[in-house]
Amino acid sequence: MTDTQTLEKFNEPTMRNMRRRLPVAFLYIVMASALFAACRPAAPARTLDRPVRTAPATRVTLIAGTEPYTPATRPAHGEWPTRPVTIIVPFLPGGDTNMYARMFAPLLADILGQPVYVVNVDGDSGTIGAGWVSAAAPDGYTMLFYHTGNLFANVLTGATELSHDDFEIACIAMRCYANVLIVHPDVGINSAGEFLERIRANPGSLSVATTITGFSFKLLRMAEIAGGFSINAVHVGGGSMMAPSVLGGHTEMGYNNVALFLPYIASGEMIPLWIAATERNAKLPEVPTMAEVGIPGGYTGRSYFFAFPVGTDESILRRLSDAVRRITEEPFFRQQIFEKVGMPAFFVPFDYARAYLDEMWAGMETLATYMRQ
Repeated sequence: MTDTQTLEKFNEPTMRNMRRRLPVAFLYIVMASALFAACRPAAPARTLDRPVRTAPATRVTLIAGTEPYTPATRPAHGEWPTRPVTIIVPFLPGGDTNMYARMFAPLLADILGQPVYVVNVDGDSGTIGAGWVSAAAPDGYTMLFYHTGNLFANVLTGATELSHDDFEIACIAMRCYANVLIVHPDVGINSAGEFLERIRANPGSLSVATTITGFSFKLLRMAEIAGGFSINAVHVGGGSMMAPSVLGGHTEMGYNNVALFLPYIASGEMIPLWIAATERNAKLPEVPTMAEVGIPGGYTGRSYFFAFPVGTDESILRRLSDAVRRITEEPFFRQQIFEKVGMPAFFVPFDYARAYLDEMWAGMETLATYMRQ
C-alpha cells in the first residue's frame, strides 16, 4: 500500500477549513543522550522487505462520534500523570515540528491536568532528541513529538538505526502533504515555468535553503530527478533557519513545509512556485502542483506522531491518544491547523498507529532510490 493510500485508509473527510520560543536544551542533555545511546545494544539492521503488521480490517471512525471533553474526565488522584510531562522536539525552535508541538502542549495540559513542557533537543537531523527519548525511563513523563520524514530518511541513509520500532507509538497527531518551493522576489522569478526555464538553461545557478541530512533535501532530490533540473542545495540547518536564509539573501530559494513560509508569502516577501502534493493547497489556491507544471511525482508526505520509550504502560499510551483525539475534534484546533498548513486535521489512534507507520515505512522503497543518488 502506498503512503497516499494509507492516508486515505485512515483519515476521514473533514473540513478544509504561540509560538513561544524556549531555549535550546542544555548541553548536558546532549551529552547524556550520547551516553545512553552508547550503552544501548545495537539495533538490528533495517530492511525494506521486513514483514509489515497490518491494521484490523474494520474501518475505524477516527474523529466523529466521541463524547466532548469536560473537566470531569481529568484523571483521578494517582492516575497518570501526577506530575509535569515533557515533550521532546528533536529540532530547534521555529520549525514546523516545534510549531505543532507547542500547539498541542497547552491543550494536553488542560486535558491531562498537569503541566506539559516542550523542550528542543537539536542535533543529527533529529536523532539526538529521538535517542534521548528512546533511552529515557518508560514512566510516561518523557515523550517524543517527531515526524516520519526525518525518522525514515535517517534510517534509509544509514545515519541511524533508530526507527519507529524503538518506541511505543501512542498516536498519529497530524500529517502534511504540502511542501512548497519559494523564491525571493529579488531573484526575478515569478512562476514555476520561469524557474524551470532558467535552472534548466543554467544548472546549479540558483541556491535553495535545505537540510542536507533531513527530509527536505530528500524531497528536493526527488523534484530534481523528476523535473530534470539541478539546483545548488545549501545546508542551512533545520527548518527554522530556511526563512532567515532566504530573507537574509544567503540563498535565493527555500523548500519545506508550507507552514514555515505562509506568513512571508502573505506579506509578499516570498513567491510560491509550486506545491509538492497531488492537489492544490487551500491556503495557496493559485499555486500549481508539481504535476501541473510538468513534473510527475517527486513528493511524499510526512506524519507527525507522539511516542514513548519502549516499555511504557499501555494505559498511558491510550490516555495520551485519547487526549490528542479530543484536541483534534475541537473546531478551533481544526481551524488553527487549516490556517497553518491549509489542510484538515488528521488523527490515527493508538490501536492503529503502529500499523499506520509500518505501512508508511513499507512505502518508502521508492524514496530510498533517491536517497542513494
